[in-house]
Amino acid sequence: MTSSDRRAHVEELQHEFYRLFVRRRHNAIQLAQTIDPEIEPAAYSVLFTLQREGPQRMTTISKHLGIGKPTLSRQLSTLAERGFITKKADPGDGRALVISLTEEGLQRLEAAQKDRSERYLHMLEPWTEEEIVTLSGLLHKLNQTYAEYDAVHGAGNAPPPSAQQETS
Repeated sequence: MTSSDRRAHVEELQHEFYRLFVRRRHNAIQLAQTIDPEIEPAAYSVLFTLQREGPQRMTTISKHLGIGKPTLSRQLSTLAERGFITKKADPGDGRALVISLTEEGLQRLEAAQKDRSERYLHMLEPWTEEEIVTLSGLLHKLNQTYAEYDAVHGAGNAPPPSAQQETS
């Protein structure tokens, strides 16, 4: 059984997440514009994924970002036209493409990330290092919790009926 206080705290957390995600969307628009005014905010996620994970097949990127192949294909076309990625046949399966960052794409991405890091550093100046470390640790824990929950219940799924009854 879930206490009404815990439920209220979780609901407040949901509101704060919503506000954060709206702000994140705005920041993604600005970040994409910093990289190149012609790319959409979703393209930043593609570039970041390639930076973190290295060259990837389109299906892997699509699954990782949770976006459909048509949306990803449009993003990849724009990124390739702008010279930020390359598409090459997968040596293991010539029918598939492996997507890689170009040097230009990496340089633009890193420059935008550096600018954003400087902004965060300035913005968080009033915070103590302990507060920054605590928030980072809690976000890491939340991301792990999401991954573990999704592994058991499936991404985006509500809890099983027995768990819903326990919280009512």
